[in-house]
Amino acid sequence: MVTEEEAAVMQRTTELVVRDTKQWQREHGDRVLPWSEASGHLAIVIDDVGRELHLFEQLLALRFPLTFSVLPGSIYASGVQLRLRGDRRRPREIMLHLPMEPLDPTQMHQGDEAREVFLLRTDDPVTLRAKVEDALAAVPAAAGVNNHMGSALTPDAAAMGEVMAVLHDRTLFFVDSRTIAATEAEAVARAHGVPTSSRDVFLDHDPSAAAIEAALDEAARRSREAPVIAIAHPSAEVVEVLTRRLPELHAEGVSVYPVSRLLTARSALVGGTDRASQSEEFEGMNPNDPAPGRPKGESAFSPPLGPS
Repeated sequence: MVTEEEAAVMQRTTELVVRDTKQWQREHGDRVLPWSEASGHLAIVIDDVGRELHLFEQLLALRFPLTFSVLPGSIYASGVQLRLRGDRRRPREIMLHLPMEPLDPTQMHQGDEAREVFLLRTDDPVTLRAKVEDALAAVPAAAGVNNHMGSALTPDAAAMGEVMAVLHDRTLFFVDSRTIAATEAEAVARAHGVPTSSRDVFLDHDPSAAAIEAALDEAARRSREAPVIAIAHPSAEVVEVLTRRLPELHAEGVSVYPVSRLLTARSALVGGTDRASQSEEFEGMNPNDPAPGRPKGESAFSPPLGPS
């Protein structure tokens, strides 16, 4: 039996916990609008994660659920995953940034790239699958995958089929970084039943702060018409622009979400029903549950994705 005095103490303790939780959320928690209340829906993927910590920590500290794509051979790959999963009050979706062969093979052997194991066009199917499995073993927290470089490999439908077979077996999603217009990655992923979409905007194709801000504003504008996936890389300019502009965009109704949430919304739209705008089925999602090689010569703004 609980005495009246004990019940009062329990009630008071509960009230204090609720008060402190609400205060923490106001002061430190993520700023995310319910999907149906947002005028724009935006996902921002930070690529090349794991090569340094200073800029990563500044991006992680932002009160917006950015998605972090980790290079499997990077020196801090394990550490950043621990940091990303360290506070369940501020979950961050993790992706594998999977190295794939570029058109210029010398890029695979320069600087930090020499630490990475690239998927190659000359790899046989067994080797391709083994390389994907090894990369996933280095980033076990990954909920999905996007390609690092890959301008030579992503147009190879057969090679991408081997990649997608592994992702399908692992129930992972794939985002095509679109480092080349001839890519077949998204189409092959869809054919293998892998949840998929493509990057819409490179925020830092031009790494200057002014250009990054212009690209972010363009992504926000387009996000009011359809969900947008943007990609950026850790840099002082990216940190400065996101730190300053994301709170302003949030106040204007443009909200940032994990990539998986945008994929689900896009899938709903492709299926013919705008379920994403009619329900809050995504609100309880926790992206931590199981589940810079900047491209050159391509416009920062690719054509909007069609319904297919």
